Amino acid sequence: MRLVYDQEIRKVQEAWPTVNGVSVATADAWASASREKALYAMRYFTFQPSTLDAKVARILQEALFNCFDYSSNVHFPILTNSGICNTKDVREIHADFASFMKMVLTQLPTSPGDPPNLVDTLPEKYGVWTYTCSDVVKELQGRILQEDEMISCLRWWVGFISSLEIDEERETTLTFLSSPTDNAKLRIGNSTCVIELRNITKFVDGNIWLPWLQSDDALPPDTIPFSFTRPLDRQHISPSLLGQPMTVVDWLSHLISPQIDAAHDICKNSAYSNHVLSVLGKIWPMMSSDMESEAKDLMQDFPWITTNLGFRPPGGTYFPEADIFRDLPVVSVNLFNQQILTVLGEFGVKQHLKFEELFAKCITFQGLDLILLIVFQGR
Repeated sequence: MRLVYDQEIRKVQEAWPTVNGVSVATADAWASASREKALYAMRYFTFQPSTLDAKVARILQEALFNCFDYSSNVHFPILTNSGICNTKDVREIHADFASFMKMVLTQLPTSPGDPPNLVDTLPEKYGVWTYTCSDVVKELQGRILQEDEMISCLRWWVGFISSLEIDEERETTLTFLSSPTDNAKLRIGNSTCVIELRNITKFVDGNIWLPWLQSDDALPPDTIPFSFTRPLDRQHISPSLLGQPMTVVDWLSHLISPQIDAAHDICKNSAYSNHVLSVLGKIWPMMSSDMESEAKDLMQDFPWITTNLGFRPPGGTYFPEADIFRDLPVVSVNLFNQQILTVLGEFGVKQHLKFEELFAKCITFQGLDLILLIVFQGR
């Protein structure tokens, strides 16, 4: 029995197309016929309960699997999704892995109600096992994942880590297992740029940034886009991926950095500068006082506020009511939005001219009488 099975399976294996010595999935007519040959052999040697004595099938089955000593190299050839392979290299089909595990071979899918097949009757030493973390690590080391594949991978990893009930157990697992973040490389959308996930240390906290931050907004290079973490449970992201939420200061620091592209340069692109002010207006009430102070200190000297006279630092700009001489850099943004007005005021945009500014302008343009009138009105 064993000689016949091995011979039939070997015929299919030797004729199966390969690339660099590895069997590949193919859907041509020849492959279909070859699959049928392999499936026939596997069905033929799948033992059903025997009558009159059930022991007969069990004895024959044990003989088939034990007739050779494979203890030093445990293997049993079966048909997989990409040709013939030994069971030790085959994994069970699992929905959590199917969308991003492409290199590891899997057993053929079955449907509810299908009769038992050869794989179901294999003894433990020839068994087809579930995926392991080592399988995932090899997959991530071996190829670059697309965006949807990485989302599925992160969903699995976060779910796996969060399923560990004891914090000590979770810490031990993260210490001794290779995390996807240590090995994964991905390509976002149609971009040719490859990102190493090990360089990602922050994520977008949807509780703060959504829906104000858009999918095309510029993010720091160490921050993973929200599309990757949207399906994940927010409370498990940091423990599982060892990352921290992106702060306002992180975002603003990137927007004024040298590597920012022209479309997101708030010191040159007025539309995006005004968009940033709008986003800040939405999230400003949720920020701590320390974060507000840090953000204001960071942006104070950068010319990122759009005015009628070009880009200026916030401390050198004015609201329209201060422009009594029609020569000041006045902010050019939606001033009907109270949230934006608040943020502009927080960053130092002035509502009135200081006394010394008034004095200098009045000496130049209108004389001392106007100085006294303006001071009197101001008081």
